[in-house]
Amino acid sequence: MSAASARFTLAAALSAVACAGAAIGLSFPLMSLNLDDWGVDPAGIGLFTLAAAISTVVATPFIPGLLSRVPVRAVLAGALIAIACMFLLSNAVREVWAWAIFRFGAGMAYSLLFVSAEAWVLEHTTPARRGFVLGLFASTFAGAMALGGVLISIVGHAGPTAFYAGAAIAGIGLLALALPGPGLTAPEGESAKPAALWDRIRAAPIVFLAPLAMGAIETAKYNLIPIYARRVGLSDEVAGGLITASGLGVLLLQPMIGALGDRLGPRRTLALCAIGGAGLPLAVAAVGGAAWPALALVFAYSGIVTGLYTVGLIWMARFFSGGQLAAGNAAFALCYGIGQLLGPAGAGLAFSVGGPAGFMAALAAMSGLYLAVLALAGAEPKRRAAP
Repeated sequence: MSAASARFTLAAALSAVACAGAAIGLSFPLMSLNLDDWGVDPAGIGLFTLAAAISTVVATPFIPGLLSRVPVRAVLAGALIAIACMFLLSNAVREVWAWAIFRFGAGMAYSLLFVSAEAWVLEHTTPARRGFVLGLFASTFAGAMALGGVLISIVGHAGPTAFYAGAAIAGIGLLALALPGPGLTAPEGESAKPAALWDRIRAAPIVFLAPLAMGAIETAKYNLIPIYARRVGLSDEVAGGLITASGLGVLLLQPMIGALGDRLGPRRTLALCAIGGAGLPLAVAAVGGAAWPALALVFAYSGIVTGLYTVGLIWMARFFSGGQLAAGNAAFALCYGIGQLLGPAGAGLAFSVGGPAGFMAALAAMSGLYLAVLALAGAEPKRRAAP
C-alpha cells in the first residue's frame, strides 16, 4: 500500500470519527436539557447513559459478521446515516419513551462506527506508528466532541435547529468516505461469528481488561464529576470547567502517550497510565475546593488515564491481525461497554458511602486494580496469526 493510500484511509476514518464525536458532544446536552425541561428527574436522565452502554454490549458481537459481508466504507456510511436519522426522529417525536429507543439505536450506530473505523486504521498503520496515530484518533474525537458542546451553546436546545445541525454533521462525514484507498480485510469463518469475541478475550484477558477499566472510569468520571464539584464547594461554572479540562487533557496528551507506547511498548506504558490513574484522583481529593489545582489535576488525570484505551488498542493489534483484527477490536469495544455498565454503579455507591473522597477513591481503585493485574500477570499471550 502506498503512503498516499494510507493517508487517504486515515483521513476518511478520522473524518467519520470527528463527525461522530461532534454529534455525540451535541446530542448528550441536547437530550439531557430537553428531558430536564420535561420534568424528568436526574435518575431518569441517567438511565439514558445506561441505554447507550447496553447498546454497545448488544451490538458489538455482530459487527465482525457484518464486516464480513459489507465493505467498511458502506458500514461507516450506514452508521452515519442512522445517526442523522436519529436526530431527525428525535425532533419529530418528542416523547420520553421514543427518545429512549432513539438513544439506544444511536448507541448501536456509534458502536458500529467506532469499531469499524478503529479496525480500519489499525490494519493500515505500521506497527511503529500505531501509538501516535491512535493518539491522534483519540484527540480528534475529543476535540470534535468539545466542538459539539460549543455548538449546543450557540444554537440552543429548545427548537429544531440543534437537531438539524446534528443530522447535518453526520451527513458531512459521508463526504470523506469517497476518498480512494484500501478497505478492511473481511473477517472469515470463526472470526466473523459473535462467539469470536469471547475467544479473543480468553486468548488475551490482560489486554481486554484495559478497555473494561477505561469504560468504568470514563463513564463514572463524566457523569459524577459535576456532582463532586458541587459537594466540595465549587461553582457550577467550575464544574463545567472540570469537564472541559478533562476533554482538553485527552485532546493534548493522547498523541504523546500513544507515541510513548510505540517507544516503551504497550505493557510498560499501560503500567505508567495506571499509576497516574491511581494516584491523580487522590490528589484531586486532597486539593478539595481549590479550583485551579483541581482543574490542572483533572486535565492531567483524564489525559493520562485515557491511555488505557489508546495503548490497549496498540497491544490488542499486536495479538490479532488480518481478518481477526475486526473481531479483536469488537471484543475491545465490548469490554469497554461492560465497563460502562459497571463503573457508574460502583462509583455512585462509593460516593454515597464515602462522599467526594469516596468517589475519587473509587476512580483510583479502578486504575489500581488494573495495575495489580499487570504486575501479577505472567508472560504475554501468544500472537494470533491472520487466517
